[in-house]
Amino acid sequence: MTSYRDIPVCDFSCWRDPQDARSRQQFLQSWDHAFRTFGFLKLINHGLEEKYRSLYTEFEHFFRQPLERKLSFRLTESYGYGGYTPQGQESVSRTYLKSEQRPPDAVESLVLSKETRESFPCIENGYENDQIKLQSLALQAELDELTLNVMEIMAECLHLQKNFFRDFYTSAGGTKDMRAAHYLPGESRESGRLRYGEHTDYTGFTFLWRSEDNGLQCLDSGHRNTGWTDDDWIDVVHTPDQSDALVINAGDLIQRWTNGYWLSNVHRVAGPGFRRNENPVNHTDPISIVYFTGPAGATIIKTLSESDKVASTGDILEEYQDEITAEEHLRRKINASNE
Repeated sequence: MTSYRDIPVCDFSCWRDPQDARSRQQFLQSWDHAFRTFGFLKLINHGLEEKYRSLYTEFEHFFRQPLERKLSFRLTESYGYGGYTPQGQESVSRTYLKSEQRPPDAVESLVLSKETRESFPCIENGYENDQIKLQSLALQAELDELTLNVMEIMAECLHLQKNFFRDFYTSAGGTKDMRAAHYLPGESRESGRLRYGEHTDYTGFTFLWRSEDNGLQCLDSGHRNTGWTDDDWIDVVHTPDQSDALVINAGDLIQRWTNGYWLSNVHRVAGPGFRRNENPVNHTDPISIVYFTGPAGATIIKTLSESDKVASTGDILEEYQDEITAEEHLRRKINASNE
């Protein structure tokens, strides 16, 4: 039975069929509800299932390599600039928590960016083959098209012209990075170490595919400004019948654009030691493939008062009154994660 705390599921085929006006309208209503209430949804029938499975196999092989081999694809000592990052470097909760500092996350990652050729394990960079590069770029091209669809859905939900966001997402300099995250043993309730600490995503919408249940949780929005307990977290479950679902969540710029009408919700990746559900996440080391999207860096993010739904939120929140570019916002977040 579906509970009120279940993350909504949206079937992309309902959006792609313009002839079925009723299903399309129901899709928009579910989408709007998901981002007002949770900041998260699960998208099924997106058409990228085989590409994700194939790329997962390549990432799995990469992460099985000896650490010394993986470190040859490390570009900097800091996280956020592409390439391989070993466990012990990133503590993402530093970008959100103000009064509490957690230990580094129990994760290693590989971030691939078209703008940074050296970030790809490929023959040119001394890797054994070109499969990660070829397959990730092919998937990214599909995800860029999906992003434009998602931004059109956002525009229609907010009663804006359907191409309102298109120029922001087709101009140079937007966020288009793919991150393979390999979650590792080592989380500890005693020290507060999580697989991936409490945070919000930095820019636009994030697309997440998981090889299995990784322990992803989002915060019950009614408890965002209170002390958190284990019962305040909602499991974003990974079920056999939706094993290829894309989890989509809104980042900080989406919340800023909408003056809080849509949520950039706090979330974390919590392994068995932090979860209290009846069927805890497996004691394994899952891999997630994450694609971060956002508008061109020069885009000035300001409240979309031309939307009646955004206008219904009332006065512009104090923290959103000053203009900021997408690039500056992202830079501040990355710097915070490396402090």
